Amino acid sequence: MKLQHRAWLMVVVVVGLAALGAMFGARYIIGESFAKLETERVDREAERARRLLAQQLNELQATARDYAWWAESVAFVQGRSPRYARENLSAESLASLRISGALLVSRNGTRVAALGRAGDDMVPLAEPVVQRLEPLIRRLQENKDAKSEIGSYLVVDGQMWLAAAAIVHDPELTSPKPEGVLVMVRHFDQAELRRFADVFMMPLGLTLESHAHGDDKPYTSVLDEGRRQVHALLRDHEGHSVGELILTLDRGLEQASEALTWTGMALALVAGMLASMVLVPVLDRLMLRRLQNLHADVQRLTNEGPIASGPVPVRGRDEIGQLATAINHLVDRVREDRRVQQEAHERQEALQMQLAHSQKTEALGRLTGGIAHDFNNSLAAITGWVRLAAEDLADGHPSQEALQQALKATRYADGLMRQLLAFGRQTPPRLRQLHWSSLIEETRLLVAPGLTRGCALEVEYRAVDDEVDADPTQLQQVMVNLLINAADAMGGQGTITVRLDALELPAPGNHQVPDEFLVLPAGHYLVLSITDQGPGVPADLRQRLFEPFYTTKAKGKGTGLGLSVAQGIVARHHGAIGLISEPGHGACFQVCLPVSRHDGAVQPHTAPGDLSADGRRLLFVDDDQLVRHAWSALLERKGWQVTRARDGEEAWVHFAKTGKQWDLVLTDQSMPRLDGVGLARRIHETSAPPPVVLMSGHVNEVPSKDLELLFAAVLHKPVEATELEDVLSSLVPAPSAPASTH
Repeated sequence: MKLQHRAWLMVVVVVGLAALGAMFGARYIIGESFAKLETERVDREAERARRLLAQQLNELQATARDYAWWAESVAFVQGRSPRYARENLSAESLASLRISGALLVSRNGTRVAALGRAGDDMVPLAEPVVQRLEPLIRRLQENKDAKSEIGSYLVVDGQMWLAAAAIVHDPELTSPKPEGVLVMVRHFDQAELRRFADVFMMPLGLTLESHAHGDDKPYTSVLDEGRRQVHALLRDHEGHSVGELILTLDRGLEQASEALTWTGMALALVAGMLASMVLVPVLDRLMLRRLQNLHADVQRLTNEGPIASGPVPVRGRDEIGQLATAINHLVDRVREDRRVQQEAHERQEALQMQLAHSQKTEALGRLTGGIAHDFNNSLAAITGWVRLAAEDLADGHPSQEALQQALKATRYADGLMRQLLAFGRQTPPRLRQLHWSSLIEETRLLVAPGLTRGCALEVEYRAVDDEVDADPTQLQQVMVNLLINAADAMGGQGTITVRLDALELPAPGNHQVPDEFLVLPAGHYLVLSITDQGPGVPADLRQRLFEPFYTTKAKGKGTGLGLSVAQGIVARHHGAIGLISEPGHGACFQVCLPVSRHDGAVQPHTAPGDLSADGRRLLFVDDDQLVRHAWSALLERKGWQVTRARDGEEAWVHFAKTGKQWDLVLTDQSMPRLDGVGLARRIHETSAPPPVVLMSGHVNEVPSKDLELLFAAVLHKPVEATELEDVLSSLVPAPSAPASTH
């Protein structure tokens, strides 16, 4: 069968099925819609009837409340106002309020008045009604709240009553107390039912039979062909069923639903027939012939090949035209395969480079953590022996200057290791109050011998107050990196300008600052500017300058870590680093740090000094022999009685079995057999443990809880002599010199 004939047959079958589905769908949708409308109408009218009846009960409660919260009512139940009932509960008064009777009970439960209304006369309230009201009265008497009240429906001898009970009390008292109970009832007889139907504007009935359903949802029953009844359940205050309101509704919606259903089915059938007659020629003319033409074009494209053939003609903007356009796009995509594959290959290489860079960063972190202990121990030993040599020589000795420069170099080497640890996220900066200009001069002397080669340094200080809170070693590392980059940018020839300025953020509109400064909070800052005379930084490279391992230097000339490390250091100092550069006019890197807070928690930065102690006993534990000899010699020269131990076990033998009384224990952390934490735990378990000081390059490996509980102080290797002196003196003060006698 040809495609054309298949399409015709498909149209007829599909339209027929659609028409049949539309017929039954219309029947279902119309029926369901009208059924839902009917259900909503039943629920709405039933709920409206219950609300109107509840409104009458609320009005009766309001009337009972007004009488109960009245001083005259209080006096009556107390026996002090005998005319109260005659004046306030007369037949005329009750009739105006549509009240059928009233019952008053005193505080002790004595019936004070039980009045009923029979036309224009007052008669005693029927005893069956009184008996049905007694549970309401007892319930209110059990409640001590003077403002309590109850409204309910009651069934007495096959008739329904509306009852409202309230506690009688004097509202003028600050703390009113119950004096009795007042109950008012309304007989919901046929007259009340007719009045209620007039208000509801619909025929109503009332039945007091028990409700046969399990919930409060109204149910319906067919009365005749044109009417149906809706039963709305009524419950008393305890939730018990007392009867049903019966509403009479017409069945117009059901009849309209049936008529509309048959009309919709007929229209669906007629529409299906007309659609079949129209769609067959339209399908043949607008789609089948165009598909045949498109098939011929695709056959030509197949025979000629996608590269040599021209595009497929696009006829129209509908789906067939879009199909021709898609075929043309597919041909274009084939022609661009080589370029796309090349781009994918380049992206893959870029991802591999990023992975390699990430692995380099991880490896660097592991490397710094692995060598920190041994390197710090060696550096500590070098520092100790150099300091001993400096103390052995006279102040004017020619080698004193060389030894002091060697000490500075060890401090700088200490800073380099701390910088690598900071890059590996192992060591936070140790902030000190320092004069930035002094650190600039020290850095200038450090780099002058060769790091900046033949470049000239011009330094200018414009800030009056140049104190900042910073780690001097890390901040010096930032400046060294920037100075080396400036020298490299000029090829080692030219002038590097270093300027220190004060800055107030936010900056004035005419003051140019790097974009990185805009995120800093408002306040006082110091800005260090390092400007070179090189070619500048192109705009397309500025966004990547601070990426780890990214460098513009030739292969083998740089690692790409300098600026990324500098940015991390400045960020940890609550500052920012940015660039101002124009191609051909050099580059100006600016470092912005907040001025010193002069906080007591940040100690001033001081030069190395001497240790002082007199005759104090110290147990020094370290597994590195050079460290033990160097620092022990230094401490003994200052008057300490030092006992050395190679590890924690040997130290514990000295501590526990020699019988000596130690003033202080100074221990390393990473040692064979027993580490510093284990030794500190044993010492703390003794009766009078001395203070224990931890001096290690692996402090961050110790849990913070152990640092707080076991150690009196914690020092990071290598340790400045002044820092160790302050810690030791604060824990074990030197004994006072004895007074001289004559």
